[in-house]
Amino acid sequence: MKKILATLSTFPVLMVSKIYAQGLEVDPDNYGGTTIPLQELINKFLNFAVGSAAVICVVVLIAAGYMYITAAGDEAKVEKATKTLTFAIVGLAICFIAALLVNFVVADLLTAS
Repeated sequence: MKKILATLSTFPVLMVSKIYAQGLEVDPDNYGGTTIPLQELINKFLNFAVGSAAVICVVVLIAAGYMYITAAGDEAKVEKATKTLTFAIVGLAICFIAALLVNFVVADLLTAS
């Protein structure tokens, strides 16, 4: 856990001096004074989250396929593999729908003003 926290603390996003409604102002001495719009920051995070969910889904799908192959006709194992496949696909669909909804809401809120 300490290694994860140490890794996360090195990201520039976590070293923010101020957050504004129009953007994220980064410390100019360390990062060149760039400003990232809040909508773009949210979009980058969502792209990362959906990409991570897709990778996890592929791993779970491969594991479920392996469970099918090694079931050898055992009904309990086949049922478990079927449920795993179903839950992986439903979870990925929910992730995509959530990302679309957040993009829609953020676009409405930030461009309305």
